[in-house]
Amino acid sequence: MKHTQIILVGSLCMICLLLGVMPVAAAPANGTEWNSNPEHIAAMQAHVAYAGAKGQAQMDGAISYIGTISNGAGTSELSSIESQFTGTVSSVQSMTTADQIKAAETQMKTDRTSFMTSAKESVRQYNGTEKALAQSINASVMAQSATLQALEDTWWTDRQTSRMDEFATNDERRNGMLSNLMAKGVDVSQAQAVETQIQQEGTVLDAALTSRDEKAIKAANEQLATLDKQFVTLVQGDEWTGRETTRLAAFDKEAARMQGELANLTAKGVDVSQAQAVLTQIGAERDPLKAALDAHDATTLKTVNAQIKTLDTQFLDIVKGYRAVHPSKKATTPVVTPTAAVTASV
Repeated sequence: MKHTQIILVGSLCMICLLLGVMPVAAAPANGTEWNSNPEHIAAMQAHVAYAGAKGQAQMDGAISYIGTISNGAGTSELSSIESQFTGTVSSVQSMTTADQIKAAETQMKTDRTSFMTSAKESVRQYNGTEKALAQSINASVMAQSATLQALEDTWWTDRQTSRMDEFATNDERRNGMLSNLMAKGVDVSQAQAVETQIQQEGTVLDAALTSRDEKAIKAANEQLATLDKQFVTLVQGDEWTGRETTRLAAFDKEAARMQGELANLTAKGVDVSQAQAVLTQIGAERDPLKAALDAHDATTLKTVNAQIKTLDTQFLDIVKGYRAVHPSKKATTPVVTPTAAVTASV
């Protein structure tokens, strides 16, 4: 690598570390549980350990250079910022939630930005050069290369474990949804096809993590996000299909029961015209009910169901009135009159 390239890489690495954050994975199934998931926390801690060690090495290189050009006069503020930065890095290792670590990363970013601003001001103040600053930073990082490589390896291992565990958790959730729908007799073939694509893309993601290919990881995550949206849309449609089948079957069953009840009362000579009129109104609600279910219109469905419930209550009250006037005749058990014992005479 050419000398100018080394300087450029050193400067860019410092900027990336100053502004960088841990790569974001796909959204987990349950954010609350994932907030304290041990594997997820371990991956975040490993990233902070690596970024923190690299940041400290870069800061040490900058402080060394500025100390040289200022005869030690311009390093106090930088050393103070570095101390705060390393303290935050250390504290992360005892944190147990993602929210806590994210807050610490925000503080680290603030410290890194503050350090960079102060370092640039010191370079100008003491007539230094950014080229020499970059050389000092590179030298400091190279001196810690073995330690940094070990920390980076740990981060990649933990990152892959966490991401694929997240994938498996989401995959289990998706398959559970499909199983529930199939148990209700719903055709989930389209959603199942997308789930198969997701599983295939999961293999691609795992390979990308193994090869540490950030570009491939990003592409796999983006494809997974697209497929997951397709899956959700299809499952929502399947859920409405299953909901429609169940609801209409229940409606038809209850309507048949009501009609049978009126038939029994009619056979007993009861005039059921009033109840029959209400039942006719209930029957008329079936089409609006089906239309709301077909349209996946939860608001209209709620309104129709409320109307059906009101009519059901009216029907029940009317039938109760019929029964009060024409109570059902109960079968009676014949009363047996005891007979006197006959004593035979000899």
